[in-house]
Amino acid sequence: MNNNLQPTKPDQKVIPERVFTVGIASTAKEKTEIYQFRYSIYVEEMSRQLRSPDNGEKLLYDEMDEWGVLLYVKADSELIGVSRINIGLLQNFHPDIITSLSLKKFQNFYTGKKDQKFGLITKLMVSPLYRNSPALYLLMAKAYELSCEHRVQFTFGGCNFYLLRLYEEIGVRRFGENFQDPGYGLLAPVVWLIDDIEHMRKLHSPFYRLARKREAVNKQVADWFFTDFSEASSVINSQLVTEEELWTVLCTRLGDSPNKAMPILQGLSEADAKKFLHKCGLVTQCHANDQIITSGDPSNELNILLSGELHASSLSESGTNRILPGQHFGSVGLVDHTSHTQDIVAVTLTEILVLSRMAFPKFRHRYPGITNHVLENLSHIIKKGGPNDATQA
Repeated sequence: MNNNLQPTKPDQKVIPERVFTVGIASTAKEKTEIYQFRYSIYVEEMSRQLRSPDNGEKLLYDEMDEWGVLLYVKADSELIGVSRINIGLLQNFHPDIITSLSLKKFQNFYTGKKDQKFGLITKLMVSPLYRNSPALYLLMAKAYELSCEHRVQFTFGGCNFYLLRLYEEIGVRRFGENFQDPGYGLLAPVVWLIDDIEHMRKLHSPFYRLARKREAVNKQVADWFFTDFSEASSVINSQLVTEEELWTVLCTRLGDSPNKAMPILQGLSEADAKKFLHKCGLVTQCHANDQIITSGDPSNELNILLSGELHASSLSESGTNRILPGQHFGSVGLVDHTSHTQDIVAVTLTEILVLSRMAFPKFRHRYPGITNHVLENLSHIIKKGGPNDATQA
């Protein structure tokens, strides 16, 4: 799910009373329009450096388009969102994908069965004006429907950290180790257990109504998943963890209350700090040698080190490339478009708190006092200088 789903700015409004339709591209013209749309989002809007046989045509496509199902959503006749789902057998996928998503391990679930397929969702994006509209959910609903039609048990994706809250709300689960995708940065492997209807019910997933209508479901899939991917049990799901539980985890990792250990929270009451971290944050793990941040990549989050050791490619004004638990690192993309200015790599097993730009605008609207205090703290930290590569909020 390497994609672009930035929130709209407060002054951007979705055009009302337009009819949304979802379709599958079948003609060369429709596919070309999708390739052009991808280019406008990824390259022109986000300035991502992507590998594609463009040849000056401003098209973005790759070999997976040759056998993938290209989805689109339109508002009246205007193309406003696209996605791609590839549904195939293990051998249909590139070896790099098989490795990154542990597909051979998932194949064990299909032992003794024939022609069991996997799904892979990629190239999911929505135009700026419609990022608070139903467009994303319409595309995901179609992908879910296709997965069901083809009796797919596991539909996968690779997700940027700042988008994990959004996809956990839908019902996907994290598993395995992060992987690097050129042009998209470090991605977390995620999987949608298509038959795990109980999980979608527990989450109040927007797809639960669709899922509960199904009759033939495999209720063993969730038990198998947590047996074979035991590390998934330790994932702190952003949609299931309570405010108090998250606070306890952070206190344990930092050895102190977050509003004391994190400079960005200084001056906030414990109640306000809890609320902010729970509504905007997500805890994720990185392994040694994970390149968490790549210079030139866009920043859509605020990253804070919780535990472990990170190495920055350049020295800060204080003459160190060491980042301490509680400190933020990388350029701050909570409000404005900005890009990272250095590489940051995990030296050891680390945990980081990711405050997402997807969640921040909504929280800012509801709690302006808290967010203004956080932004003021960030401004002081940036002006003061330190071990963080923070350039703007």
